[in-house]
Amino acid sequence: MELWADIESAYRERTPTSRELFYDTREDVPAGVASTYRAWDPYPVYVDRAEGVHLQDVDGNRYLDFDMNNGAGMSGHAHPAVTAAVADQLQQGALYTHPHELLGEAARELKNRWDPVDLVRFTNSGTESTMHAIRLARAYSGRDKLLKIEGAYHGVHDYVLVSKAADAGKLGHAERPNTVVESEGVPDAVAETVEVAPWNDLDAVEAILEEHVNEIGGLIVEPVVMALGVTQPYDDFLQGLRELCDEYGIVYIFDEVKTGVKIAPGGAAEHYGVEPDLVTMAKSIGGTLPVGAFGGKEHVMRHIEDGAAHYGTYNGNPLVLRALLAQLREVLTKDAYDHVDALGERLAAGYEDVMADHGLVGHVEHVNSQGQVLFTDHVVRNYRDWLEHVDEEFHENYWLGMLAEGVLPHPHGASQQWTISVQHEAEHVDQHLEAFKQVAPRLAEEQPRYLGEAPAGAASASTE
Repeated sequence: MELWADIESAYRERTPTSRELFYDTREDVPAGVASTYRAWDPYPVYVDRAEGVHLQDVDGNRYLDFDMNNGAGMSGHAHPAVTAAVADQLQQGALYTHPHELLGEAARELKNRWDPVDLVRFTNSGTESTMHAIRLARAYSGRDKLLKIEGAYHGVHDYVLVSKAADAGKLGHAERPNTVVESEGVPDAVAETVEVAPWNDLDAVEAILEEHVNEIGGLIVEPVVMALGVTQPYDDFLQGLRELCDEYGIVYIFDEVKTGVKIAPGGAAEHYGVEPDLVTMAKSIGGTLPVGAFGGKEHVMRHIEDGAAHYGTYNGNPLVLRALLAQLREVLTKDAYDHVDALGERLAAGYEDVMADHGLVGHVEHVNSQGQVLFTDHVVRNYRDWLEHVDEEFHENYWLGMLAEGVLPHPHGASQQWTISVQHEAEHVDQHLEAFKQVAPRLAEEQPRYLGEAPAGAASASTE
C-alpha cells in the first residue's frame, strides 16, 4: 500500500516516540500490539491517555476521537457516571464467581431494550457472544451447519474466520460464494460446517437453504454490515431472512455487537422492526469495559440448562455489570439518542458538502450515530461491491491526513465507521469537518489516478 510522501512524512514527524515504542514493544509482543488489527504502516500511534472525546498520544499530540474504541465508546472516554459506578464497585469486589443481584438487574435492562430477548447470559467480548450463540443455535436445531454472510465479521473463533475479507480470486460465484478459511491454524474441516451467502440477495440465500435443507441450524448476520463501513439491508432483506428461517427451521441470529444500543436503544432489531431468535451484544453496552452478552427467545435459551455449554470465570462479574447498568440507565437516555443522532446527520451532511465543494467523488453511508465516507459514487450493497469500488489505499491516505489535522475520523481501515458519543458536541463535529476541509484539496489532487483518470503525479512513499 502506497502512502503519499507528504502524508507519511507528516505522520513520522509527529510521532517519533510512537515509532520508538513500536520497535521496543515488538521485542515482547507480536506486531507490537494487543490485537493484530491495531497494527498499520509505518507503525501505530501509542496512546498515553483518553478523556471525554479526546485521545493523547505518547508524543503529546491530542486527537479529537471519532474512533471511540472501535465503537465500544458511545459513552465517550471516562464518562463520569460509568467511572463513579466502577470506582464504587471496586471497593466491594471486582469478581465473585458466585451469583449476585446485579445479574438479574443487568439482564432486565437488556431485555427492556430488545423485545425478542426473554433470557440473557453474559460474556466478556463480542467474540465470546457470537461463539456461544452459534453453539446454542446448533444445539437447539440439532444441525451442525452455520450460514454466514460474505464479508461480515463476527469475531475471531474458528467458525467465523471464513469469508470475512477474502481475496477476489477466491470468492467463487456471486450467488454461491466459496467458503474461504482466512487464518492459519483453522482446520480445513471447519469450512465443511459453514456455508456463505451474499448480502442483500434473498433469492441466493433461499437457493443455498434449499441445497442444504435440514443441514443448516443457524444463520448469523450483522444487520448492518459494519465490517464494510455501513452497508445496510435493502428491500426488506432482514424480514425476508426472518421468513426463510421460519420456513426452514433455522435459528436467526442478529450479531448486534457493533449495532446494539448504538443505532437505536434496542439496536438494529428495533431500528428495522425485525425479531431475531438470538441477539449477540458487546462493545457499547458496557461503557468501555469488557462485557458481552447474548440473549433471545426462551425456547432457545433454555437449552443452556439442558446440554449447551456456557461457562466462564469472568462472565457477569460485578465490576462490568455496574458499568453496564450505569451506561444503560444514566448515559444512553432518550435525550442522549436525540443528541447523537442529530450530530450524525450534521457530520454526514457536512462531509457531503465538503466533497461537493472540492470536486471529490464520494458519498456518506450512515445510520444515526454511525457513519462512513466512501470515496466512490457507487452504492455498496455487498462485499463484492466493496472490493470493486472502495480503494483502501486512497482511504488510508485520507485517514492519516486527518490524523495530521488532529482528528481520528474512525477506527483504522476503510471498512470502519465513526461513532458519535454522548460527549461529542456540535463544535466537535464542526472541528472534524474543518479538518476534512484541510485534507480535501490533497485528496482531490490524487483521486483522478485512483479513478483511472489523469494521474496527479504525487511522489511515492519512502520505505523503512
